Amino acid sequence: MKKKNLIFMVSVFILTIITIFGMGNGFLTVSPYKVYASFEEGKTNIIIDGKAVITDEHPIIEEENIYIPVDVFMKYIHKESLLNTENKTLIVHFSTPGFILPQEDSNNRIRNGISLNFLLANKEGINYIDIKDMDKLLGIKIEYFEETDILSIDNNIQDTKIGLVKKSTLLRSKALSHGSRLDKLSKGEKLVIYKKEKSKWYKVKSEKGYVGYVLASKVTIKKDEEISEVDTKLNDLKEPWKPEGKIGFAWEYVYKSTPDIKQDEKIEGLDVVSPTWFSITDKYGFVKNKASFDYVKAAHEKGYKVWGLVNNSFDKDLTREILLSKQAQDNIINQLLVYASLYDLDGINIDFENVYYEDKDMLTAFIKDLTDALKEENLVVSMDMTIPGGSLTWSKFYDREKLGQIVDYCMVMTYDEHWASSPKSGSVASIGWVKKGVENTLKSIPKEKLLVGIPFYTRLWEETKLSNGKIKVKAKSLSMNSVNEKIEQYNLTPRWLDKEGQNYVEYVEGGKKYRIWIEDAKSIKLKSDLVDKYDIAGTAFWRKGFETEDVWDVIAESLK
Repeated sequence: MKKKNLIFMVSVFILTIITIFGMGNGFLTVSPYKVYASFEEGKTNIIIDGKAVITDEHPIIEEENIYIPVDVFMKYIHKESLLNTENKTLIVHFSTPGFILPQEDSNNRIRNGISLNFLLANKEGINYIDIKDMDKLLGIKIEYFEETDILSIDNNIQDTKIGLVKKSTLLRSKALSHGSRLDKLSKGEKLVIYKKEKSKWYKVKSEKGYVGYVLASKVTIKKDEEISEVDTKLNDLKEPWKPEGKIGFAWEYVYKSTPDIKQDEKIEGLDVVSPTWFSITDKYGFVKNKASFDYVKAAHEKGYKVWGLVNNSFDKDLTREILLSKQAQDNIINQLLVYASLYDLDGINIDFENVYYEDKDMLTAFIKDLTDALKEENLVVSMDMTIPGGSLTWSKFYDREKLGQIVDYCMVMTYDEHWASSPKSGSVASIGWVKKGVENTLKSIPKEKLLVGIPFYTRLWEETKLSNGKIKVKAKSLSMNSVNEKIEQYNLTPRWLDKEGQNYVEYVEGGKKYRIWIEDAKSIKLKSDLVDKYDIAGTAFWRKGFETEDVWDVIAESLK
């Protein structure tokens, strides 16, 4: 009996030794989900500044995007933040910006602080912010460890060092010899050393992303290798842009989210894309931001330049308030400078519409200040304008002669000959009307700065004959593909109109007449050929995505 008890006790002792010290070169470890109270299996877990963050809302990694719950961002990453649920944005304030713009004058403009805003992503009712490319802006180091599904973020890395494991050892959860065993560390493994604990322990981050403690005697400090500080320079100064030949420019309409163009083929004849990302929305000069890092990267890979569009919300009263406030104007300029550098933009496209005629001179002065600041960063500045004539608030508030001297390019919006609420059906851009618009604009704008605006859209006009004999007109915008579907649906045969320079169809349904002046490859070629006819800078298309593929062939032929 005593012999059996002795054998049992020896067996327990051996098992204990194996558990604590391992057998041979192997080490027995416990699951990190039992060590880190915040860790949850099946979720991306987050460690910030060497501490596992306890949260019910975990980060989400989607392809290359890194979505952080807004609550975690505001508590641990940037406390000077405010959630705006109405605009679905996160306002991030920098009272003393740590990031750097390319030019010193630009940095001086923001040294007293700036507020930026970023779109939120709502996932299963939780608000997230994508921080993938925001490391320079926030001054943080972001690492994702795919093997262990751990996201590590460090706000302060200046006190950290690099160490190498001398020989195989254990990473423990506490600075104690009996602390839980998180992982086996192999000889030569590189560690990030946060600090020394109780004289003989280092707090470290392993190559798997685990944070724990290791005996200092097991680690060699690499004195010749330190943690590289986060590069806080948002981007380098742009090289001045000189186009090779005529310019093909297209607006990319962005409603809620920016289109994904990564898989799109490069479009011949297209040089510049202008996403409608920025809108001035209040009298203090708040610029709502919908920009996308991914879009800019994909566009640059295809060889496009990216000119982010900024508008005035087409609100003449708001615009007047802005033009009366130097502080609001400075705020707008400063935000655009930061966004342009942060997103690596090549230029800014200004789309101010519906402005009081009496504010004409103030608008010109503001455009001059904005352009001067943007040109310091070698950004291309362009401005959209209607054709000369028309109402005071629609067309006559543009001082074309002065603006043409200030900005690099002017886009004349030679479309909406018959606008959406027109009382009469007709072409959106007949060739004669477009020619006249270009000719009148050239009286004020230098030809080397002018781009002719060409529509990729048309309108379906619905005409209803009323009892009094009058015709009631309604209109609906259509893309080129939508027009082709109508033609096929009603078995229509387009008829060419020489005067308008367009194909035309009509049909009757339900007692109503429907009419379409068609924009297609043939009509677009006539308009694109005006670039050569008048020797102007290029074309500007509203809007990308509304065209059929064959259109770009005639554009490339006209421009290149």
